[in-house]
Amino acid sequence: MIKEVLATHPSDFDAPHPSNSVSVVIAVFNDAKFIRQTLTTILGQTVRPAEVIVVNDGSTDNTVAVVEEFGDSVNLVNTDNNFVCAARNAGAAKATGNWLAFCDHDDLWLPTKLEKQLRLAHEVPDIHYVLTDYAEMVDGVVANRSHFSRAPKDFWLLQQHRHGFVVRESITGKLSTFQPGITSTSMVKRKFFDSVGGFDVEVTNNSAEDFCFHFRCLSVAPFGIVPEVLMHYRRHPESMSADPIKQLRDTIAVWNHMITKYPQAQPHRSELSDGLVALRKKLEERMQLS
Repeated sequence: MIKEVLATHPSDFDAPHPSNSVSVVIAVFNDAKFIRQTLTTILGQTVRPAEVIVVNDGSTDNTVAVVEEFGDSVNLVNTDNNFVCAARNAGAAKATGNWLAFCDHDDLWLPTKLEKQLRLAHEVPDIHYVLTDYAEMVDGVVANRSHFSRAPKDFWLLQQHRHGFVVRESITGKLSTFQPGITSTSMVKRKFFDSVGGFDVEVTNNSAEDFCFHFRCLSVAPFGIVPEVLMHYRRHPESMSADPIKQLRDTIAVWNHMITKYPQAQPHRSELSDGLVALRKKLEERMQLS
C-alpha cells in the first residue's frame, strides 16, 4: 500500500557533505574468485564511498593479493577466522563515515546504489536505515523478478517521496513472513548500528545470520526503501545459501533465537511464531521432494 506525501526536505543534495559520507564494509573469506568484481562495482559508484574496508577473515587462498591490487582505494584489515558477523563488526568499528553500507564479497552493486540511498536519506532526514530492491543472478544471468515483488499484500504502508518510500508503521510482527533486508542492500547510520549492537555473533556460521541484524533495524521506524533493483545477489555453488534445505534450517534456527532472546520480538511473539510454523512446514515439504 502506498501513501503519497509531500517532500519533507529541499533537494539541495550535496554529495561531498560529511553527512553523506559512507563507509563500505566487506567481510571476505577465501573468495579470490569474486571479490575483484565486487570491489570494482563499489569503487565505481556515482557517489564514491568515503572509505572501503575489507576485512579478510583468515583467508588461506590468494584473496589478500587480489584485494591489494586496489591499492589505497581499499583499507585491508586482516583478522583470524572469527566468521562473518565478527568480521563485519570489526570493519564497522574502524569506520569513520556517517553511514555504513555492507556488501557480501560476491555480490554486485549497480552504479547509482549509494547515490539513490543517500538522496532519500537527505530528503527524509529522520530515517536511520535504507534498503534497496535486488535481483538474484546465476551464471551472469539476472532474474526477471525482484525481491520486493514477492512481498505479501499489505506487508507495509509506504509513504511515497521523491527519491523513494518511507515506512513509518511497525512491520515487526510480519518479518517472519517476508524479510526485506539483506546485507548487500543495507545502508545504516553508524550511530544507529552501534545502538542496536551490530551483527549478532551468537549466530555465527549460519547462512541466515544477517536476519538478526535486519530484524533489529526494521523494528525501529521510520526507515527508507529505494524500490529499484540496485544490487545483484549472486547465487553460486560455493555460497552459504546454495543449499535450500540448509538455508531453511538455518532460517528456522535464527528465528527461534530471535523470538526467544530479542526484546523487540516479545510484543509480536504470537505473529512471529505463526510465521515460524509456516517455515517449518515449508522445510518439511522441501525434504519430502528431495
